[in-house]
Amino acid sequence: MLRIGNTTYDHMSPGGAKAAVYKALGGAAPKENTPQRTVLGATTAVAAGDAALFELPDVQQVYNNFLAQAAQFATATTLDRTWCRQNVDHRTAADLAAAQGRQPGTLDGLRALRTIVIARGTNPVQARQILTNRTFGGLPPNAGLTTPPTAEDADAQTGRGVKDTVAGRIEEWSLGQQTGFAVDGFMLIAEADVSLVTLPRSDSSTRAGEAGVCGFAAASLTRVAILSEGRLSNDPPEKRELERISMAIGRDNPGVVTLLKAAALQHRGVTL
Repeated sequence: MLRIGNTTYDHMSPGGAKAAVYKALGGAAPKENTPQRTVLGATTAVAAGDAALFELPDVQQVYNNFLAQAAQFATATTLDRTWCRQNVDHRTAADLAAAQGRQPGTLDGLRALRTIVIARGTNPVQARQILTNRTFGGLPPNAGLTTPPTAEDADAQTGRGVKDTVAGRIEEWSLGQQTGFAVDGFMLIAEADVSLVTLPRSDSSTRAGEAGVCGFAAASLTRVAILSEGRLSNDPPEKRELERISMAIGRDNPGVVTLLKAAALQHRGVTL
């Protein structure tokens, strides 16, 4: 729930909660049809929809933290794009691309391999992390990860973008090269132990759609390189990050509630 002045909004009145927040912020409220407005509105809706009672300062704090995160991402994007351009391994990329072209198109054929070649389009920040740590998601390597994500967790990632699981964070790659995901970033190509990858559920899924495969973000890759740089759009990195944040808020309400509760504790000394 969200209390603004003398009115409390709940899961039945997210629209009213948003309008009340915009009105309370006055000139400080983000303009309509901007990613900032979308992020603030999504954060407000989560606050109103939870059983705990939040107040405007809690929403403001979480929103401001999201803005700061986007600004930091924009700065890092510029630096990491330069780094990636300076660390292109053409020989490894060509070798992996050739191997990917020879891969079988059936699940039985893929399972019979010791390693498979996968690709992922991503932003410069994660690209640098993946290249540096040589892991599926760019996290520091965890040698204890010796099995792939469950099929159910993989389905949640490929279908709804849910990355956090009980067993750890997962990341999606593809058996093909989905260039749309490389816009403003890079297309990576990697070799991974087939035992660490959750493959698609059917032979047709190895060729159609995104042909998504998943591995734990901290699981190690055998080799990885930049295959190509994606086309540049006219969108600034900060805008793209805010759009990603707004989508993530919709997927992970419990995570946003945790941030709201932390803000309430920090600024109001209230444990919710």
